[in-house]
Amino acid sequence: MTTETIETTTRRRSRRRLAWVGAAVAVVVMALGACSPEINHSTDLLNADRGSAGLPGLSTNIDLYLKAQGWSNHLAQVQSLSHSNLPDGNGYNWSRLGENVGYGYSLEQVQQAFMSSPGHRANILDGGFNRVGIGVSRDGGGRYWVVQEFMQEG
Repeated sequence: MTTETIETTTRRRSRRRLAWVGAAVAVVVMALGACSPEINHSTDLLNADRGSAGLPGLSTNIDLYLKAQGWSNHLAQVQSLSHSNLPDGNGYNWSRLGENVGYGYSLEQVQQAFMSSPGHRANILDGGFNRVGIGVSRDGGGRYWVVQEFMQEG
């Protein structure tokens, strides 16, 4: 074996190990997220609105989920709405991204506010988006801070 072949083989093995570790972490995180009734309910509300418009539901994506949850935690902590830097933390082959941020005293209230806002509604009903990640945090005053991250894979 040449030095170049050894380096290539070593890189391939390292990438495979990293992929396995990443997959294991993703399974654990998604399992924990799937245990969150708030995230499940928010996803159901979003997909119900898409279904009412004749669109398929969106599949969840681990990177989007992690980004959305981190951003909703941040918003709840600072008590202020703002958008994140969309591409940050997304390593997937995407062609478009979108984001909704909002808060309210119930998840239904937040979803209704999204659907009543033309820009937020456009993200939810965009037929090009095929993946979503939703983050939900609750502050000390009982408000839910919801972030919906959308992606169209490249």
